[in-house]
Amino acid sequence: MTESAEPNFGDLMAARLRDLMDAAPVVAFVKDAGGRYLYANPYLLAVFGERMGSDWYGKTDMDIWPSKVAALLRANDKAVLGARGLQVFSQVMPLAGGPHTLLMLKFPLATGGPGELGGIGVDLTESSKAEAERDQLAIAVEQAAESVMIADLEARITYVNPAFERVTGYTRDEVIGQNPRLLSSGLQPRSFFDAMWAALTTGVPWVADFVNRRKDGSLFTEEAVITPIRDASGAVTSYVAVKRDVTRERALAQRSDQLARERALIAAAIRRLPAGGTPESTVQALCAQVVSLSGVSAAQLYLFELDGRAMPIGFVVAGQPDPPQRRLPYERSRLLRERAAEGPWIEPWVNRPGHPYDELLTGLGVHLAAYAPVRYGERLVGLLVIDALESGDEAAMTEVLPALVEFADIAGALIGHTVVERTEVRRGRERIQAIIGNQAFQPVFQPIVDVERDTVVGYEALTRFADGVAPDVRFGEATAVDLGQELETATLRAVLAAAEGLPRDTWLNLNVSPALIIAGEPLRALIDGSRRQVVLEVTEHAAITDYPALRTAMAELGPNVEFAVDDAGAGFASLRHILELRPTFVKLDRWLVADLQADDARQAMIVGLRHFARATGCRLIAEGIETEDELAILRALDIRLGQGYLLGRPMPVDQIRL
Repeated sequence: MTESAEPNFGDLMAARLRDLMDAAPVVAFVKDAGGRYLYANPYLLAVFGERMGSDWYGKTDMDIWPSKVAALLRANDKAVLGARGLQVFSQVMPLAGGPHTLLMLKFPLATGGPGELGGIGVDLTESSKAEAERDQLAIAVEQAAESVMIADLEARITYVNPAFERVTGYTRDEVIGQNPRLLSSGLQPRSFFDAMWAALTTGVPWVADFVNRRKDGSLFTEEAVITPIRDASGAVTSYVAVKRDVTRERALAQRSDQLARERALIAAAIRRLPAGGTPESTVQALCAQVVSLSGVSAAQLYLFELDGRAMPIGFVVAGQPDPPQRRLPYERSRLLRERAAEGPWIEPWVNRPGHPYDELLTGLGVHLAAYAPVRYGERLVGLLVIDALESGDEAAMTEVLPALVEFADIAGALIGHTVVERTEVRRGRERIQAIIGNQAFQPVFQPIVDVERDTVVGYEALTRFADGVAPDVRFGEATAVDLGQELETATLRAVLAAAEGLPRDTWLNLNVSPALIIAGEPLRALIDGSRRQVVLEVTEHAAITDYPALRTAMAELGPNVEFAVDDAGAGFASLRHILELRPTFVKLDRWLVADLQADDARQAMIVGLRHFARATGCRLIAEGIETEDELAILRALDIRLGQGYLLGRPMPVDQIRL
């Protein structure tokens, strides 16, 4: 989709407002937080003449005016910024033609940088221009973003600007002549208003937050500055209120204060834990505190065991006995671990048959869950989870997430060392090292077939372990004890040696982790000696945290090494792998191929992937072909390369019929 050629509305309005200020017969300026002039309109430059000069940009009032006048101007600026609202000042300026009296309207700029303010003023020196200047000031007030309301001495509203109408929902005709208390929410005490009128009737401005009610009945908070207006004799004649809707700001501040209190309570509770407690007792106490937070119905802390499964060691449900502790299924554990490696997240809770806590959490009415990784140093050891009841409370859960991360960090610091020891990392390392030293594994090769010509064009190298443990489990164990690359390198070395017995005109697919590719030299040392075309497969299950680094490492392996992305369609990462890595081959997962002839939706998906492959110059390989019907529909969909039990099972090289 191409970007719209229509101009940005905000930019147009900004340009028109600047044109308006450049042409208007009123003084207009903008200053930054340091009081330096960033904008002065032509009228201001004409009125102030030599005082401003041609090099006025970046000057302060101290550079332009006598020190007393400059100090007064700066004090006015600070008063405006301190009140964070529009204020009116009468200024006598010493100009070459004699003193000039200006009526200045100053206000903070919400769209500028921090501390920027703007000003609009009219020169009241010449009485013949007074009416026109008042009109210009009225225009500025009409266009102000802040609500402006004027009331007479009897507290009857005599004027409101359009911003007032937008914020309150009342039209000008509905409020003129009314008392401002028609906005009152009734939530502020009478003493508040007594104090306000005591200040105003003595000529003192009143600055405060008002909790008001709109015409539709909804509450909102306004930050208001109410100033008495005096006539030439100094008598108060009316009151002007300049107000800004700060409902969201105050709500965020209140939420921030609440979270700070909650974090302080949790930290204090953790500090009171008895020394020498077991990880289970420590975590249970932590979960009991976390579940007391507003909106949280349950809290769990899972540890990731060596076999990849997640086991809870703390589980608290508000108002119920502690649930029994049961391991999560392997697939759910694997997904949680992969996601936890990327950081904290929030997701909707969905029913998961087979999940040991599905019935419990569904019965509680859980709709959302938030997750924070528990780490010991750089090692991911567990996951802290909270469950919330309200389906519409995503914003609140997002605000809770930083506190949840802090709690997870505290848990990691308290139990991490013991947990690592308890997972028997040392014994795990010894087991993996024994497998490497004894070469307790065997390379096998599965053919990759050109299904149009019915010829073998390549082989995928796989590893089978002597004890029958699944390869993904064994490599996961090795990674958990920091021997993943060592085991991977040993199995690849065995694969490359065995592959010497395969036909030279076939390519060889090697499954490699992103970490080994990025490591560079160990992998180069292995494949540099290969005399055949090598294709490195990056699987969907391998987390990639730094795509630019991986692309650089891939390029450094040289032009004779190609790449494939495995398991396309099997999970959340594969499509991103394809887009980021631009591989030569994309392997379609068995999930897409199984009973393909009976599923129009998956056929359409494969057609889309085929179109994508042609557009980007990559080739598709269908994995897991097990039936003639599947092969026939793949041929009909113009998929040229295939792999699966129908075409050939993984075998040692000496059993392959060449």
